[in-house]
Amino acid sequence: MQSNWRTTQVGRLILIGLVLGATALVSALVVRAAGLIGPLIAEEANGNRREVQAAAEIDQPTISFIDSPSASCYQPDSSRNTCYIEWTYLYVTAGTSQYIISMTVNIDNRLAAYHSGFFQTYMYIPGDLFGRGFKVACGPRGPNGLGKSYAYTLRARETGGLGAANYGSVQCPGVYLVYAPIVRR
Repeated sequence: MQSNWRTTQVGRLILIGLVLGATALVSALVVRAAGLIGPLIAEEANGNRREVQAAAEIDQPTISFIDSPSASCYQPDSSRNTCYIEWTYLYVTAGTSQYIISMTVNIDNRLAAYHSGFFQTYMYIPGDLFGRGFKVACGPRGPNGLGKSYAYTLRARETGGLGAANYGSVQCPGVYLVYAPIVRR
């Protein structure tokens, strides 16, 4: 009986080690894919803010702005606390002799979508690729009739080490939330 218990405990320890190792590997890949490494240069043009990341100092960034027409949040059923955030499309081009590696969509600092490229000088993501959009909670209706506001970050990286980011926020319609009391018998 004692040897069976030890075998089970050793198996559990090995399983826990594998899960922790896989979690560390995945988190390192997500951080690298999201472009969270390298110095940051920010500039503004025509009211648009662009942040460029590079492994070293650069004189002139060559990755384009991320073109992402206004994000919108819609509620298909006004009686439910379910909303969807969507864009018409997402588009970015690489600099001369460079290729787009990846584009990520983060909503409230959580990775919502990751797209990778393979020898492509631009990346175009149509809005219908995301189906109905990214599902979020609408939030309780405020005095202005609106619900929760979500911050989003769009990031793109290219083979030359440059990265671009686009920031914004979108406010969802609110919903009347009714909290039913829990009654124990």
